[in-house]
Amino acid sequence: MALTLGKFLYFDIIVDMNKKLLLDEYFKENKLMQLATVEDGRPWLCNLYFVTDENNNIYWLSTRTRRHSKEILSNPAAAITIVHDSENKQALQITGNAYEVPLDDAERVDKLYRAKFGNKSMLTEILSDTSDRLAYWVVKPETIAFWDEVNFPDTPKQVFK
Repeated sequence: MALTLGKFLYFDIIVDMNKKLLLDEYFKENKLMQLATVEDGRPWLCNLYFVTDENNNIYWLSTRTRRHSKEILSNPAAAITIVHDSENKQALQITGNAYEVPLDDAERVDKLYRAKFGNKSMLTEILSDTSDRLAYWVVKPETIAFWDEVNFPDTPKQVFK
């Protein structure tokens, strides 16, 4: 029995490693995501450019006065979709909680953002002391699901653990 369990655990580790590599590919090759937030039971959807870190946290840049930013400040529940290839039906569906990135972590996130997009640093504006300033935001995923008919043709919905 223990040997069988060991084989299943080994198989699960290999499968999750392959999903991690695929997830990294999706994150690297895509720049645009759709973010859903909610207020008073009413959903809101917007498009944003994103970066990720080694922990699969998803970051974007937005002012604190945008509707999605205000909604996050009052209710952190969020969902993200990243379409990798619409023709071949490949996408990610992510749920989690969203937060404004603390100012002491803004420099690290700014480096990630500049590495992907080549933009100038936004730290001066982010660190300014105004209520309508730019801020980095993050979703810390609770669930990440693939819908991928190319890599998983028999069961396209795959959950990444």
